[in-house]
Amino acid sequence: MLPVVAIIGRPNVGKSSLFNKLVGVPVSIVDPRAGVTRDRIFHDVHRDGCSFTLIDTGGIGIVDEAKLEQDVNTQIDRAIETADHILFLCDGKSGLTHQDRDIAKKLRPHQERISLIINKIDHQNLESGIHEFIKLGLGEPLGVSAEQVRGLHDLTDQLAERLPTVRDDHEHKDYGDYLRICFAGRRNVGKSSLTNALCGEERVIVADLAGTTRDAVDVPIETEEGKFLLIDTAGLRKKKQLNEDLEFYAACRTERGITRSDVVMLVIDASDEIGVVDKKLAHFCAVEGKPTIVVINKWDIAEKESGKPEDYKEWLFDRLPGLRFAPCIFTCALNGRNVGGVLAMAKEMHQESQERVNTSELNKLLEAAVQRRRPKKIGPSYTKIYYATQVGIQPPTFTIFVNRTDWVEPGYSRYLENYFRKHLPFQRVPFRIIFKARKSQFHENKDQHERAIIGTKAERKSHLIVPQGAKTNKSGKGGKPARKKPTRKPRKPRRG
Repeated sequence: MLPVVAIIGRPNVGKSSLFNKLVGVPVSIVDPRAGVTRDRIFHDVHRDGCSFTLIDTGGIGIVDEAKLEQDVNTQIDRAIETADHILFLCDGKSGLTHQDRDIAKKLRPHQERISLIINKIDHQNLESGIHEFIKLGLGEPLGVSAEQVRGLHDLTDQLAERLPTVRDDHEHKDYGDYLRICFAGRRNVGKSSLTNALCGEERVIVADLAGTTRDAVDVPIETEEGKFLLIDTAGLRKKKQLNEDLEFYAACRTERGITRSDVVMLVIDASDEIGVVDKKLAHFCAVEGKPTIVVINKWDIAEKESGKPEDYKEWLFDRLPGLRFAPCIFTCALNGRNVGGVLAMAKEMHQESQERVNTSELNKLLEAAVQRRRPKKIGPSYTKIYYATQVGIQPPTFTIFVNRTDWVEPGYSRYLENYFRKHLPFQRVPFRIIFKARKSQFHENKDQHERAIIGTKAERKSHLIVPQGAKTNKSGKGGKPARKKPTRKPRKPRRG
């Protein structure tokens, strides 16, 4: 394993900003408000010839609006205990504070593995102010600026001296052989509880409060079933309810967590109704081609009211018809009921999405499907279907060659999908059908779209947050801000 380096400090000193700059991608949410980070965020860093695992933590002494101070401090204590090296981060602009002194007392027993880092030294005139931090008794401070990317090379050099194993000859671990499982769903449906149940420890903060998780937390685990990377995401709300930038950033990381996963666990609260967010998540997973397992959590509550799995599944898929082929598993994260079967099912779904079909077998099936139902005539002539081949996996993708793609009726791909699903080994995973025009000397080759995914606009496109290029409200997220309607001045009364 790579050596572990943890960033520790009081709230709003720039821990998440430094974390993102060292990692090279915006993993942690950065916001001017103090106390945004709650859980421990892990990510491998490969920079300036150095490699290590970096941990972003919450601020020590945080005043959390959700009263989660004790949970945040527990996560910080675990980071201090498990880290091979600690970066004690202070704010160079605000100077030495009483909180910094209190944190220094807490870290002094671990002095041999601490580096004192002073952030927000944006220019040379501020470098003289870092010397007052020598009073903390934790060695010579190093001035950096995460925002201006100053001093980061010196920081990695210092880490290389403190940790000899941090050089690039150390084994890199990018979790490439881990199966990535994303837990997605509405707020307070039990995603973090399921993650902790699979880990066997309180890896992420769990509270009976909506919006506890903010960042997308990656948790690697190794079990008898194999190696897995669990992605615990923030709970989604309706787009019009995203009143704060913090909620918007958390929702964006949820969308990113789904797109980079191999299998999605769509967590549903068995004690609640199916809402708009559940439907949007289900549609997004289907359009993205992600193998999806519908996890019915809190089933113990529904079972007390004489709930039966067969009746619930029929009720559920009437509201989520786009995932009617997806498997369901009924769990209770609090007592661990059926939680162990989630990983085995995810592994089966991933293997199913990697299956390939022989071209001759596929074309026999296509011929039988066309004889059963031919596409309707929507152009000057009937659509001619020549042959099909599988061109990809994850999701399984089939290309069907026709004479004109703009003459294929939109609903025909849906018919072929249902027909293929009955006869091919893809009963539980989504797959794509792409129509492509075959160039030939025997027809005019005037196809407007040489390659097209036929279907309705809603079936082809999906988004969780804001569509690209769309105009939104005053904040302007995702596009240009909406124009305000001009107010007409009242007319003056005419004089008689």
